[in-house]
Amino acid sequence: MDTAGTTLREPDPMDWDNYNPGSRYKVPPQVKGPDGKALTYYGQLPPPQKGVVTDGEDTGLREYLLDPIKLVKSGPADGYEIRYTRASIAKFYNKRTGQRMNASRVGNILKAAGIQAKPQTTAEYDAAMARTAGKVVPFTIEWYAKSKETGESVRGWDNFPDDPEFPGRKKAVLKTGDQYRDADGVWQDVKSEILFANAQVRYFIDPNRK
Repeated sequence: MDTAGTTLREPDPMDWDNYNPGSRYKVPPQVKGPDGKALTYYGQLPPPQKGVVTDGEDTGLREYLLDPIKLVKSGPADGYEIRYTRASIAKFYNKRTGQRMNASRVGNILKAAGIQAKPQTTAEYDAAMARTAGKVVPFTIEWYAKSKETGESVRGWDNFPDDPEFPGRKKAVLKTGDQYRDADGVWQDVKSEILFANAQVRYFIDPNRK
């Protein structure tokens, strides 16, 4: 490289203690379409990581961590990664009846992935879930946001404010002065400096269920 005749100048000062290459944040996909119905997305499942439920009455049961689930076949949302999806073999609890349902989140994943196994033991569930790696499954999503500093949180697409710049969409980045709706349905002012919306799986869909 010929630098003859070029005057070398010193660079701008770099604050190495607060080095920041910029945000890697990516706005999550919309939850609902113009008709108000939940949109279906498709995600490729990673190899499940085995764990154990450590809290509540389901303590001791097998749990799996799926991280990340990468969206595919989902148009503009392709490539978005849904992080930290957990699923246990515990049967769903019906709050209305107070009874356990004959279904679980792991069961929904197996159905969505087209796995025909009918596991009953932990070892059988481990084997069945191992077969889901790489499978593309349909599901709906939900939004949530939480500040690690203040604990302030927003959960649910409908509880985020409308985005005035994009009719029919919600604001994914909330700042002080914005409003969100809390668990009691009351609109609250955002107290945190900033809240970023993220996506999580809401419900895995069995494509063969009529």
